Amino acid sequence: MTSVYLLPALSAGKGVNAKVTASAGFDFSPYRFTIYPVRIGLATRLERSHIAVASAGALFVDNKPVFALAPRYPYLLQHGYISELATGRSYKLPHDRRSYIASFDRQVWANNRWYNGCLELLVRGQRITVINLLDLEEYLGGVVPAEMPANWYPEALKAQAVAARSYAWAHIHIGAGSTGAGSKWYGSEGYDLVPDVRDQVYKGLAVRARSSDNAILATHGIVLQDSGRVKPGFYRAWVGDAFENFNMRKSTISNALLEKITGIPKIIGVTVKHWDANGNASSIQIIGAKKSREVDGIALAKMLHFSTAGILDARQQGNEWIFTYRGPGNGSRGLSQHGANMLAAHGWPFMLILQQYYQEPGGHLRFARLAGYDPGAYFRRLPVQKTKPNIKKNDEPKVDISKMDEPKADEPKKDVSKTDASTDDSKTSDSKPEDSPGE
Repeated sequence: MTSVYLLPALSAGKGVNAKVTASAGFDFSPYRFTIYPVRIGLATRLERSHIAVASAGALFVDNKPVFALAPRYPYLLQHGYISELATGRSYKLPHDRRSYIASFDRQVWANNRWYNGCLELLVRGQRITVINLLDLEEYLGGVVPAEMPANWYPEALKAQAVAARSYAWAHIHIGAGSTGAGSKWYGSEGYDLVPDVRDQVYKGLAVRARSSDNAILATHGIVLQDSGRVKPGFYRAWVGDAFENFNMRKSTISNALLEKITGIPKIIGVTVKHWDANGNASSIQIIGAKKSREVDGIALAKMLHFSTAGILDARQQGNEWIFTYRGPGNGSRGLSQHGANMLAAHGWPFMLILQQYYQEPGGHLRFARLAGYDPGAYFRRLPVQKTKPNIKKNDEPKVDISKMDEPKADEPKKDVSKTDASTDDSKTSDSKPEDSPGE
Protein backbone atom coordinates (compact mmCIF):
# COMPACT_ATOMS: atom_id res chain seq x y z
CA MET A 1 0.00 0.00 0.00
CA THR A 2 1.44 3.37 -1.00
CA SER A 3 0.32 6.85 -0.12
CA VAL A 4 1.32 10.36 -1.11
CA TYR A 5 0.57 13.38 1.04
CA LEU A 6 1.89 16.79 1.92
CA LEU A 7 4.42 16.83 4.73
CA PRO A 8 4.32 20.31 6.33
CA ALA A 9 7.20 19.52 8.68
CA LEU A 10 9.50 19.36 5.65
CA SER A 11 8.91 22.98 4.65
CA ALA A 12 11.53 24.39 7.00
CA GLY A 13 14.13 26.71 5.55
CA LYS A 14 12.67 29.48 3.41
CA GLY A 15 14.39 30.27 0.15
CA VAL A 16 16.47 33.38 -0.36
CA ASN A 17 15.12 36.08 -2.62
CA ALA A 18 17.08 39.10 -1.49
CA LYS A 19 16.32 42.29 -3.46
CA VAL A 20 19.45 44.00 -4.68
CA THR A 21 19.77 47.76 -4.76
CA ALA A 22 20.67 48.52 -8.36
CA SER A 23 24.08 49.94 -9.00
CA ALA A 24 26.46 49.95 -11.95
CA GLY A 25 23.57 48.84 -14.19
CA PHE A 26 22.75 45.65 -12.25
CA ASP A 27 19.14 45.39 -11.11
CA PHE A 28 18.87 41.66 -10.33
CA SER A 29 19.39 39.60 -7.21
CA PRO A 30 22.46 37.37 -6.87
CA TYR A 31 20.03 34.55 -6.06
CA ARG A 32 17.37 33.02 -8.18
CA PHE A 33 14.29 32.38 -6.04
CA THR A 34 14.86 29.11 -4.19
CA ILE A 35 12.38 27.16 -2.12
CA TYR A 36 14.92 24.67 -0.83
CA PRO A 37 18.44 26.00 -1.46
CA VAL A 38 21.19 23.43 -1.99
CA ARG A 39 24.90 24.17 -1.77
CA ILE A 40 27.27 22.00 -3.82
CA GLY A 41 30.98 22.15 -3.02
CA LEU A 42 32.65 22.45 -6.42
CA ALA A 43 36.16 23.38 -5.23
CA THR A 44 37.36 23.11 -1.64
CA ARG A 45 40.17 25.15 -0.11
CA LEU A 46 42.11 25.60 -3.34
CA GLU A 47 45.00 28.02 -3.77
CA ARG A 48 43.53 29.18 -7.08
CA SER A 49 40.40 28.64 -9.13
CA HIS A 50 38.81 30.05 -12.30
CA ILE A 51 35.22 31.23 -12.74
CA ALA A 52 33.18 32.87 -15.52
CA VAL A 53 29.61 33.98 -16.29
CA ALA A 54 27.57 33.39 -19.44
CA SER A 55 25.96 36.86 -19.50
CA ALA A 56 26.63 40.20 -17.82
CA GLY A 57 27.22 39.61 -14.13
CA ALA A 58 28.87 40.83 -10.98
CA LEU A 59 30.53 39.95 -7.71
CA PHE A 60 28.01 40.65 -4.93
CA VAL A 61 28.94 41.50 -1.34
CA ASP A 62 26.13 42.11 1.17
CA ASN A 63 23.68 41.76 -1.75
CA LYS A 64 25.27 44.68 -3.62
CA PRO A 65 27.18 44.40 -6.93
CA VAL A 66 30.76 45.60 -6.32
CA PHE A 67 32.75 44.22 -9.27
CA ALA A 68 31.38 43.89 -12.80
CA LEU A 69 31.99 40.64 -14.71
CA ALA A 70 32.14 40.48 -18.50
CA PRO A 71 30.38 37.52 -20.13
CA ARG A 72 32.46 34.54 -21.26
CA TYR A 73 35.72 35.95 -19.89
CA PRO A 74 37.65 33.89 -17.31
CA TYR A 75 38.43 35.32 -13.86
CA LEU A 76 41.07 34.11 -11.44
CA LEU A 77 40.44 33.58 -7.73
CA GLN A 78 43.77 33.67 -5.89
CA HIS A 79 45.38 35.20 -2.76
CA GLY A 80 41.98 36.49 -1.61
CA TYR A 81 41.35 38.45 -4.83
CA ILE A 82 39.25 38.06 -7.94
CA SER A 83 41.14 39.19 -11.06
CA GLU A 84 40.10 39.57 -14.69
CA LEU A 85 42.70 37.71 -16.76
CA ALA A 86 42.23 39.82 -19.89
CA THR A 87 42.82 43.19 -18.18
CA GLY A 88 44.37 42.49 -14.78
CA ARG A 89 41.80 44.52 -12.83
CA SER A 90 40.97 42.94 -9.46
CA TYR A 91 38.90 43.18 -6.28
CA LYS A 92 39.68 41.97 -2.75
CA LEU A 93 37.24 39.32 -1.54
CA PRO A 94 35.84 39.58 2.01
CA HIS A 95 37.16 37.05 4.55
CA ASP A 96 34.43 37.46 7.16
CA ARG A 97 31.36 36.62 5.06
CA ARG A 98 30.28 34.91 1.87
CA SER A 99 30.38 36.73 -1.45
CA TYR A 100 28.50 35.72 -4.59
CA ILE A 101 29.13 35.43 -8.33
CA ALA A 102 25.96 35.80 -10.38
CA SER A 103 24.89 36.61 -13.92
CA PHE A 104 21.64 37.83 -15.40
CA ASP A 105 20.81 34.46 -16.99
CA ARG A 106 21.87 32.50 -13.87
CA GLN A 107 24.56 30.51 -15.69
CA VAL A 108 28.01 30.35 -14.11
CA TRP A 109 31.22 28.44 -14.85
CA ALA A 110 33.49 26.87 -12.24
CA ASN A 111 35.34 23.60 -11.72
CA ASN A 112 35.52 23.34 -15.53
CA ARG A 113 31.71 23.11 -15.95
CA TRP A 114 28.67 25.34 -16.45
CA TYR A 115 25.97 25.42 -13.78
CA ASN A 116 22.61 26.98 -13.04
CA GLY A 117 22.25 29.29 -10.05
CA CYS A 118 25.05 31.36 -8.60
CA LEU A 119 28.42 30.78 -6.93
CA GLU A 120 29.21 31.35 -3.28
CA LEU A 121 32.81 32.16 -2.40
CA LEU A 122 34.35 31.35 0.98
CA VAL A 123 37.85 32.75 1.62
CA ARG A 124 39.85 31.11 4.38
CA GLY A 125 43.35 32.53 4.64
CA GLN A 126 44.90 32.19 1.20
CA ARG A 127 42.53 29.45 0.05
CA ILE A 128 39.16 29.63 -1.67
CA THR A 129 36.09 27.38 -1.61
CA VAL A 130 33.67 27.68 -4.54
CA ILE A 131 30.06 26.59 -3.97
CA ASN A 132 27.16 26.28 -6.42
CA LEU A 133 23.95 27.60 -4.82
CA LEU A 134 20.68 26.67 -6.53
CA ASP A 135 17.24 25.20 -5.87
CA LEU A 136 16.84 21.50 -5.07
CA GLU A 137 14.78 20.78 -8.20
CA GLU A 138 17.28 22.53 -10.48
CA TYR A 139 20.07 20.58 -8.83
CA LEU A 140 18.27 17.36 -9.78
CA GLY A 141 18.36 18.50 -13.42
CA GLY A 142 22.13 17.95 -13.33
CA VAL A 143 21.94 14.73 -11.27
CA VAL A 144 19.23 12.51 -12.79
CA PRO A 145 20.72 12.27 -16.33
CA ALA A 146 24.21 11.90 -14.83
CA GLU A 147 23.07 8.89 -12.81
CA MET A 148 20.76 7.28 -15.39
CA PRO A 149 20.84 7.51 -19.22
CA ALA A 150 18.34 10.10 -20.39
CA ASN A 151 16.93 7.81 -23.11
CA TRP A 152 15.68 5.19 -20.67
CA TYR A 153 11.97 4.65 -19.98
CA PRO A 154 10.16 7.61 -18.36
CA GLU A 155 8.98 5.64 -15.31
CA ALA A 156 12.56 4.54 -14.58
CA LEU A 157 13.70 8.16 -14.82
CA LYS A 158 10.92 9.17 -12.42
CA ALA A 159 12.06 6.52 -9.95
CA GLN A 160 15.61 7.86 -10.22
CA ALA A 161 14.37 11.43 -9.67
CA VAL A 162 12.58 10.47 -6.44
CA ALA A 163 15.58 8.50 -5.17
CA ALA A 164 17.98 11.36 -5.94
CA ARG A 165 15.67 13.96 -4.37
CA SER A 166 15.29 11.83 -1.23
CA TYR A 167 19.04 11.40 -0.90
CA ALA A 168 19.64 15.13 -1.34
CA TRP A 169 16.94 16.19 1.13
CA ALA A 170 18.22 13.80 3.78
CA HIS A 171 21.73 15.24 3.42
CA ILE A 172 21.21 19.02 3.35
CA HIS A 173 21.56 21.04 6.49
CA ILE A 174 18.18 22.79 6.32
CA GLY A 175 16.45 19.46 6.88
CA ALA A 176 18.74 18.19 9.63
CA GLY A 177 16.33 18.99 12.46
CA SER A 178 13.42 17.08 11.00
CA THR A 179 14.70 14.61 8.43
CA GLY A 180 17.68 12.80 9.88
CA ALA A 181 21.38 12.94 9.14
CA GLY A 182 21.58 16.32 7.44
CA SER A 183 24.73 17.44 5.67
CA LYS A 184 28.00 15.68 6.47
CA TRP A 185 29.98 18.56 4.95
CA TYR A 186 28.26 21.77 6.08
CA GLY A 187 29.78 22.06 9.54
CA SER A 188 33.38 21.82 8.34
CA GLU A 189 33.26 23.08 4.75
CA GLY A 190 30.14 25.24 4.44
CA TYR A 191 28.28 23.28 1.74
CA ASP A 192 25.71 20.47 1.70
CA LEU A 193 26.89 17.98 -0.93
CA VAL A 194 29.80 17.20 -3.23
CA PRO A 195 29.29 16.62 -6.99
CA ASP A 196 30.62 13.04 -7.18
CA VAL A 197 29.71 9.57 -5.98
CA ARG A 198 30.56 10.37 -2.38
CA ASP A 199 27.09 11.90 -2.59
CA GLN A 200 25.56 11.99 -6.09
CA VAL A 201 27.10 12.68 -9.48
CA TYR A 202 26.19 16.25 -10.46
CA LYS A 203 27.30 17.54 -13.88
CA GLY A 204 25.45 20.82 -14.20
CA LEU A 205 24.04 22.20 -17.44
CA ALA A 206 25.91 20.03 -19.96
CA VAL A 207 24.04 16.86 -19.04
CA ARG A 208 20.54 18.36 -18.88
CA ALA A 209 17.96 16.51 -21.00
CA ARG A 210 14.27 17.11 -21.67
CA SER A 211 13.32 13.55 -20.71
CA SER A 212 15.01 13.86 -17.31
CA ASP A 213 13.53 17.33 -16.76
CA ASN A 214 10.08 15.89 -17.46
CA ALA A 215 10.68 13.10 -14.93
CA ILE A 216 11.68 15.66 -12.31
CA LEU A 217 8.59 17.76 -13.02
CA ALA A 218 6.30 14.72 -12.97
CA THR A 219 7.57 13.78 -9.49
CA HIS A 220 7.86 17.37 -8.28
CA GLY A 221 8.78 17.41 -4.58
CA ILE A 222 8.06 13.70 -3.97
CA VAL A 223 10.37 11.93 -1.52
CA LEU A 224 10.52 8.52 0.14
CA GLN A 225 9.27 8.53 3.71
CA ASP A 226 10.11 6.34 6.68
CA SER A 227 8.64 6.87 10.18
CA GLY A 228 8.03 10.58 9.69
CA ARG A 229 11.45 11.20 8.15
CA VAL A 230 12.73 11.15 4.60
CA LYS A 231 14.34 7.84 3.69
CA PRO A 232 17.76 8.45 2.08
CA GLY A 233 17.47 7.14 -1.45
CA PHE A 234 20.69 5.12 -1.59
CA TYR A 235 21.26 3.36 -4.88
CA ARG A 236 23.97 1.32 -6.55
CA ALA A 237 26.05 2.59 -9.45
CA TRP A 238 26.90 0.44 -12.48
CA VAL A 239 29.69 2.73 -13.59
CA GLY A 240 30.54 6.13 -12.26
CA ASP A 241 33.24 8.72 -11.98
CA ALA A 242 36.78 8.47 -10.59
CA PHE A 243 35.60 6.76 -7.41
CA GLU A 244 33.84 3.96 -9.31
CA ASN A 245 36.00 3.60 -12.34
CA PHE A 246 34.88 0.82 -14.65
CA ASN A 247 36.16 0.35 -18.19
CA MET A 248 37.27 3.97 -18.31
CA ARG A 249 40.41 5.12 -20.10
CA LYS A 250 42.62 8.11 -19.36
CA SER A 251 45.01 9.87 -21.74
CA THR A 252 47.43 12.68 -20.98
CA ILE A 253 47.53 15.46 -23.60
CA SER A 254 50.10 18.23 -23.44
CA ASN A 255 48.86 21.79 -23.33
CA ALA A 256 50.98 22.59 -26.38
CA LEU A 257 49.33 19.85 -28.46
CA LEU A 258 45.86 20.92 -27.39
CA GLU A 259 46.63 24.52 -28.26
CA LYS A 260 47.91 23.45 -31.69
CA ILE A 261 44.82 21.34 -32.44
CA THR A 262 42.25 23.88 -31.24
CA GLY A 263 44.02 27.12 -32.15
CA ILE A 264 43.44 28.58 -28.67
CA PRO A 265 46.54 29.94 -26.89
CA LYS A 266 47.01 29.84 -23.11
CA ILE A 267 44.22 27.34 -22.42
CA ILE A 268 42.86 27.48 -18.86
CA GLY A 269 39.63 25.48 -19.27
CA VAL A 270 38.34 22.47 -21.23
CA THR A 271 34.63 22.14 -20.48
CA VAL A 272 32.09 19.64 -21.77
CA LYS A 273 29.07 21.77 -22.65
CA HIS A 274 26.83 18.88 -23.69
CA TRP A 275 26.78 15.10 -23.65
CA ASP A 276 24.54 13.25 -26.07
CA ALA A 277 22.18 10.45 -25.00
CA ASN A 278 24.90 7.84 -25.49
CA GLY A 279 27.29 9.59 -23.12
CA ASN A 280 29.60 11.12 -25.76
CA ALA A 281 30.74 14.71 -25.32
CA SER A 282 29.13 16.33 -28.37
CA SER A 283 30.28 19.89 -27.60
CA ILE A 284 33.47 20.91 -25.80
CA GLN A 285 34.36 24.50 -24.92
CA ILE A 286 38.06 25.43 -25.03
CA ILE A 287 38.62 28.51 -22.86
CA GLY A 288 41.75 30.59 -23.21
CA ALA A 289 42.92 33.66 -21.33
CA LYS A 290 41.63 35.99 -24.06
CA LYS A 291 39.38 33.92 -26.32
CA SER A 292 37.48 30.67 -26.44
CA ARG A 293 35.74 28.41 -28.95
CA GLU A 294 33.55 25.34 -29.05
CA VAL A 295 34.69 22.18 -30.80
CA ASP A 296 32.95 18.97 -31.75
CA GLY A 297 33.75 16.42 -29.04
CA ILE A 298 33.61 13.39 -31.33
CA ALA A 299 35.97 15.05 -33.84
CA LEU A 300 38.34 16.06 -31.05
CA ALA A 301 38.44 12.45 -29.77
CA LYS A 302 39.45 11.26 -33.24
CA MET A 303 42.13 13.95 -33.55
CA LEU A 304 43.55 12.87 -30.19
CA HIS A 305 43.51 9.20 -31.33
CA PHE A 306 41.25 7.96 -28.53
CA SER A 307 39.90 4.42 -28.90
CA THR A 308 36.30 5.70 -28.72
CA ALA A 309 34.53 9.01 -29.22
CA GLY A 310 33.08 8.84 -25.70
CA ILE A 311 34.90 11.72 -23.97
CA LEU A 312 33.51 12.00 -20.46
CA ASP A 313 35.62 14.68 -18.79
CA ALA A 314 38.86 16.65 -18.86
CA ARG A 315 40.93 18.13 -16.04
CA GLN A 316 44.15 20.09 -15.87
CA GLN A 317 47.29 18.73 -14.23
CA GLY A 318 50.19 21.13 -14.47
CA ASN A 319 50.91 21.77 -18.16
CA GLU A 320 48.89 18.75 -19.27
CA TRP A 321 45.24 17.79 -19.65
CA ILE A 322 43.92 14.45 -18.42
CA PHE A 323 41.07 13.25 -20.64
CA THR A 324 38.74 10.53 -19.36
CA TYR A 325 36.82 8.62 -21.99
CA ARG A 326 34.81 5.44 -22.25
CA GLY A 327 36.77 2.35 -23.18
CA PRO A 328 35.67 0.00 -25.97
CA GLY A 329 32.67 -2.19 -25.19
CA ASN A 330 31.06 -0.02 -22.50
CA GLY A 331 28.14 2.09 -23.65
CA SER A 332 26.12 2.26 -20.46
CA ARG A 333 26.80 5.01 -17.95
CA GLY A 334 25.38 5.96 -14.62
CA LEU A 335 23.08 4.18 -12.19
CA SER A 336 22.72 0.43 -11.78
CA GLN A 337 18.98 0.65 -12.43
CA HIS A 338 18.69 -1.86 -15.27
CA GLY A 339 16.12 -3.66 -13.16
CA ALA A 340 14.06 -0.47 -12.80
CA ASN A 341 14.24 0.10 -16.55
CA MET A 342 13.14 -3.48 -17.18
CA LEU A 343 10.14 -3.05 -14.90
CA ALA A 344 9.29 0.25 -16.59
CA ALA A 345 9.39 -1.53 -19.95
CA HIS A 346 6.74 -3.92 -18.60
CA GLY A 347 4.47 -1.04 -17.60
CA TRP A 348 5.30 -0.65 -13.93
CA PRO A 349 4.66 2.90 -12.59
CA PHE A 350 7.51 4.61 -10.80
CA MET A 351 5.92 4.23 -7.35
CA LEU A 352 5.72 0.46 -7.73
CA ILE A 353 9.31 0.38 -8.99
CA LEU A 354 10.43 2.31 -5.92
CA GLN A 355 8.48 0.02 -3.65
CA GLN A 356 10.32 -2.93 -5.17
CA TYR A 357 13.67 -1.49 -4.01
CA TYR A 358 12.86 0.56 -0.91
CA GLN A 359 9.88 -1.17 0.73
CA GLU A 360 9.91 -1.77 4.46
CA PRO A 361 10.01 -5.30 5.94
CA GLY A 362 6.20 -5.36 5.97
CA GLY A 363 6.09 -4.64 2.26
CA HIS A 364 4.91 -1.01 2.63
CA LEU A 365 6.42 2.20 1.35
CA ARG A 366 5.06 5.67 1.91
CA PHE A 367 5.79 8.86 0.02
CA ALA A 368 5.66 12.51 1.02
CA ARG A 369 5.70 15.71 -1.01
CA LEU A 370 7.83 18.61 0.10
CA ALA A 371 5.60 21.62 0.66
CA GLY A 372 5.90 24.86 -1.27
CA TYR A 373 6.60 23.89 -4.87
CA ASP A 374 4.64 25.18 -7.86
CA PRO A 375 5.78 22.92 -10.73
CA GLY A 376 4.98 25.34 -13.55
CA ALA A 377 6.13 28.59 -12.00
CA TYR A 378 9.89 28.52 -12.06
CA PHE A 379 11.50 25.38 -13.47
CA ARG A 380 13.52 26.47 -16.47
CA ARG A 381 13.56 24.28 -19.56
CA LEU A 382 16.61 24.28 -21.77
CA PRO A 383 16.55 23.87 -25.57
CA VAL A 384 18.08 20.41 -25.63
CA GLN A 385 18.01 17.68 -28.19
CA LYS A 386 15.09 15.30 -27.83
CA THR A 387 15.98 11.77 -26.86
CA LYS A 388 14.09 8.54 -27.48
CA PRO A 389 14.54 5.24 -25.66
CA ASN A 390 17.05 3.18 -27.64
CA ILE A 391 15.19 0.07 -26.58
CA LYS A 392 13.16 -2.41 -28.59
CA LYS A 393 9.49 -2.33 -27.78
CA ASN A 394 8.11 -5.38 -26.06
CA ASP A 395 6.03 -7.33 -28.59
CA GLU A 396 4.53 -9.56 -25.94
CA PRO A 397 1.03 -8.94 -24.52
CA LYS A 398 0.91 -6.38 -21.75
CA VAL A 399 1.91 -7.92 -18.43
CA ASP A 400 -0.58 -7.99 -15.58
CA ILE A 401 1.50 -6.53 -12.76
CA SER A 402 -0.64 -8.15 -10.08
CA LYS A 403 0.26 -11.59 -11.45
CA MET A 404 3.88 -10.88 -12.20
CA ASP A 405 6.59 -12.34 -9.99
CA GLU A 406 8.39 -9.29 -8.66
CA PRO A 407 12.19 -9.68 -8.83
CA LYS A 408 14.03 -9.13 -5.59
CA ALA A 409 16.65 -6.40 -5.35
CA ASP A 410 19.28 -8.83 -4.11
CA GLU A 411 18.73 -11.48 -6.78
CA PRO A 412 21.55 -12.14 -9.26
CA LYS A 413 21.24 -9.86 -12.29
CA LYS A 414 19.40 -11.23 -15.28
CA ASP A 415 20.21 -10.58 -18.91
CA VAL A 416 18.95 -7.07 -19.56
CA SER A 417 20.68 -6.49 -22.87
CA LYS A 418 17.31 -5.79 -24.51
CA THR A 419 16.72 -2.90 -22.15
CA ASP A 420 20.22 -1.46 -22.28
CA ALA A 421 20.45 2.13 -23.48
CA SER A 422 23.83 1.53 -25.08
CA THR A 423 24.54 1.34 -28.77
CA ASP A 424 25.01 -1.94 -30.61
CA ASP A 425 28.79 -1.71 -30.57
CA SER A 426 28.96 -0.79 -26.89
CA LYS A 427 27.83 -3.66 -24.68
CA THR A 428 27.60 -3.44 -20.92
CA SER A 429 29.64 -5.56 -18.59
CA ASP A 430 28.47 -8.28 -16.23
CA SER A 431 30.51 -6.75 -13.43
CA LYS A 432 28.86 -6.57 -10.01
CA PRO A 433 27.37 -3.15 -9.13
CA GLU A 434 29.28 -0.97 -6.71
CA ASP A 435 28.02 0.24 -3.34
CA SER A 436 25.48 3.01 -2.98
CA PRO A 437 26.69 6.61 -3.10
CA GLY A 438 27.03 8.14 0.33
CA GLU A 439 27.05 4.80 2.15
